Amino acid sequence: MSFFSSVVTKLWFTILMIVTTVLIILSIILSFYFRNYALNSTEDHLEEELLRIENVVLSNHTLDLNDSYLAAEENLIIYSDGQFIAGNSQIAEEIYNEITTSNLSSSTFIVNDINEREFMVKVSDLSEFFESDTAIIKYNDLDTLNQSFLTVLIILIISAAILFLITTFFAFFLISRITKPLIALKNSSFSTARGNYNQLKVTSRDEIGELTLAFNKMNDNIKDTITELTHEKNLRETVFSSLSNGIMYFNTSAELVYSNERGRSYYELFQQSEEAFEYFKSLIIEVSESVGNHLERLDIEDMHLQLAMSPVKSLEEQNGVTVLIRDITDEYNTEKMRTDFISSVSHELKTPMVMLSGYSEALLDDIVTEPEEVKEMVSIIKDESDRMNKLVSELLIIARMDSDDVLYDIKPQNFTMLLHELHQRFDYKLKDNSIELNINAGNGTVTFPFDYDKLNQVFTNLIDNAIRYTKAGDVITINVAEEDEDCVTIEVSDTGTGIKRENIKHIFERFYKVDEARTRGKHGTGLGLYIVSNIIKKHSGTITADSIFGEGTTFTIKLPKE
Repeated sequence: MSFFSSVVTKLWFTILMIVTTVLIILSIILSFYFRNYALNSTEDHLEEELLRIENVVLSNHTLDLNDSYLAAEENLIIYSDGQFIAGNSQIAEEIYNEITTSNLSSSTFIVNDINEREFMVKVSDLSEFFESDTAIIKYNDLDTLNQSFLTVLIILIISAAILFLITTFFAFFLISRITKPLIALKNSSFSTARGNYNQLKVTSRDEIGELTLAFNKMNDNIKDTITELTHEKNLRETVFSSLSNGIMYFNTSAELVYSNERGRSYYELFQQSEEAFEYFKSLIIEVSESVGNHLERLDIEDMHLQLAMSPVKSLEEQNGVTVLIRDITDEYNTEKMRTDFISSVSHELKTPMVMLSGYSEALLDDIVTEPEEVKEMVSIIKDESDRMNKLVSELLIIARMDSDDVLYDIKPQNFTMLLHELHQRFDYKLKDNSIELNINAGNGTVTFPFDYDKLNQVFTNLIDNAIRYTKAGDVITINVAEEDEDCVTIEVSDTGTGIKRENIKHIFERFYKVDEARTRGKHGTGLGLYIVSNIIKKHSGTITADSIFGEGTTFTIKLPKE
């Protein structure tokens, strides 16, 4: 703020101008009054002197200046019949000449001589008392009066200057006392604007003190209101941020005004796809111009989002659009999985049921009578029955896993014993298919917490799959390593047909089966590896698959030691 725009400066200059004007007017009035008073006093004195001389002249009826009384008079001029009768005073002669040449009509007047000296002149006409024109003139020098007037004027000017300085000092002092609390109010106002709510000290009980009290009360109210609004804002932000759904608000130009954290992430996701972002903005503008709500599904990459849009109105004016975004990817995938599950189960059950029905009818109708053919059909019926039984069993296991009804008895146990048991169980099947199984578990005992039955099922499925995707002469290897202090690493590898790269990421999904042409004999249900993955996760472990098509596959399992 500049010096001249300050209230202090404006008040100071206002008071100074008022005081200066008053002093100037007062000085002029006093000076004129003093001068007029002096002139009036001089005129009265001349009037008295002139009456006295007039009485002398009329009582003696003579104008003889040799008269001792008239000769003693100073500053006297006698005019008679056009003649100047006076002493030898050069001044009197100059005054007489000035009077006669100026045609003055008043009996009292002021004239200047050739030296510019001022004289007050008083004339008394005595023509009626004499036969010729006769007048008595009395004058007085005004230099002394002018000198006195000048002295008085200087005194007035000095007094006015002193009064001006004193007034200036007290005015500045008074204004400072007034403006100091005002400046404090101003500074406190700026402090309040910055969020610092300071209380001012009340130093008086006048209007400024009352203003300070009102300001302090206003400051408290603002502080309480801001605190309440901040609390409500933080509460709203906390509530909105805790929501799993994205919330956004747009104006009618499809510009983002507000969003919670999840909504911001969705908005940034839309911006990554120009086509999706333009479509989203067009939806916002369309809904802002409508009167009803709008529900839309937007698919971006592998995500499926549901958008619930509602126009916002106030006083029949469109203000914008609120958007609630919900990620329905899991629901979509679950629904798709359910549909695929029903389709897969229907397909998996239909094939053996048709075969069972067909072969059973053939046997009942004696279409096949040869013992060898009958035995073969009975064997097929048994295999398909076993396959159906296995499918139903695995479906029951999956249902229990999905509902968390499966109990796990995880405790420290001898894993080496489990491997030897597996080797004995698959010994006949391995020899029958001319496949070799190697187990490398070191010389010691491998012990860590696990559920014996569940891991038995895991490695049964893995070995069974390895046998199915290998041929005679191939090798299946199980390596157990405890190099990591926190976990046990188990690798199940084979030298079979392998899995194509594009199929690797799907092998742990339900009912997913690779090309059945790669299998030997019986094919699986597509549920085994899904069950394996679920069991490993329940053990807080991980399972991954790596394969080279035509060379073999390796499954790597990592289980925690504690």
